[in-house]
Amino acid sequence: MRLVLLTLLVGLLAAAAGAVTINVPDEDLGIVAIQQGVDLAAPGDTVLVMSGTYDSVHLVGTPLGTKHTIVAISSDIVLLGADGSAVEIDHSEAEYGILVQNVSESAVISNLSIVGGEGRDKGLRDDDGGKFIAAGICCIDAASPTITDVSIEEGATGIVIRTESGSADSAPMLERVVVARGSHHGIFIYENGASPVVIYRCTLVDNFDVGIYVSGGNAEISSSAITNNGKNGIHAYLATPSITYCNVYWNDQVFPNAGTGPLNYSGTLGEDELMGEPYNNIRVEAYYCDFVGSAGYDYHVCLTDPPSGHIGAGEGGVTIGALDAVCTGCQSPVEMTSWGAIKALYR
Repeated sequence: MRLVLLTLLVGLLAAAAGAVTINVPDEDLGIVAIQQGVDLAAPGDTVLVMSGTYDSVHLVGTPLGTKHTIVAISSDIVLLGADGSAVEIDHSEAEYGILVQNVSESAVISNLSIVGGEGRDKGLRDDDGGKFIAAGICCIDAASPTITDVSIEEGATGIVIRTESGSADSAPMLERVVVARGSHHGIFIYENGASPVVIYRCTLVDNFDVGIYVSGGNAEISSSAITNNGKNGIHAYLATPSITYCNVYWNDQVFPNAGTGPLNYSGTLGEDELMGEPYNNIRVEAYYCDFVGSAGYDYHVCLTDPPSGHIGAGEGGVTIGALDAVCTGCQSPVEMTSWGAIKALYR
C-alpha cells in the first residue's frame, strides 16, 4: 500500500514539473491569501505556501449550501506547504479549513497543518449532529484528492468525506495524516460510494467522539493508530470497512455503554473479530512521545524505554501511525488511574 501511494505522489509531482508554481505570499502578484493562489492555478500547477498563519475566510457554493472556508479547491492542483508544522491554516472563523469538490487523485494536499474550527456545540444547525458543520478538510461532490503529511488538531471533525446523489464517488487517499484532540470525529465517511477511502499510516488520537466513523460508505484502513478517542475507535454503520495492521486501543473509556463496556470497534464491527490473522490488528499502548502536551503534544512514538508496539507492526514491517519512533522514556496515559486524570485527557 505504501509503495502504491508513494509512487502515485511522485508521479503526480513529476507530471506537474512543467507546470507553474505559484508562491503564497507573492508581493509582486499581490497574493497574501492561499485562496488567491488557488484561484490563479490551472490543473497541474503547484500552489507553494510559505510559513505563516492563513485565516482569510471565503464563501463558496456547495451541494450543502453556501459555506465558509479558508481554502476552496475544485481543480487538480497541488497545494503544498513549504514547511508542514510552520504552514498553518486557522479556520477558527470558518466552517472548513480546506473544502474540496470535484477533483481526482491528481489533486494533492500536502505538508501543512490545520487548526481551529467551530466546536461541536457552536453554531450548529439541523445537520445530522453537526458532523458537516465544521471540519479541517471536507471532501464532497466527487472529491478524491491525495492528502499526505497533514496535521489537523483542536478542531471539530478532522476530515469529512461524502458523495452527493448523482456524483461520482468521493474516495480520497490519506497517508501520514494526524487528527488529534478534535471536538467531534477524527474522520467521518458518509455514503461516499463504492470506491473506498484509503487511510494508510494515519493517527487518530484523543478526539472527543469516534476515531473513524464509516456510515454507509467504504474504506480501507491499514497501518493506522486509532487510540484514546472518547468514543469508539472505529464505528461502522451499514458498512464493512477493511481494517488491517492497525492499533485500535483504549477508546470509549470515558462514557462507555453500561451494557457492553468500552468498545474499540462498534456497529457492524465486532470487538474481537478483527484481531489476529488474517487482519493483523493489535491492541497495545502506543507510547506517544508527548500525549498530554507537557511539551506541546508529539504523536511520534517511543523508540526505547519502552519501545512502542507500533514499531514494525504495520503492513510490510512499517511503523503503525503517521509518525515514526524517535524518542525515549515515554509515559502511558492509561496508567493514570485517577478518575480526574482520565477525564482531563478528554477536555
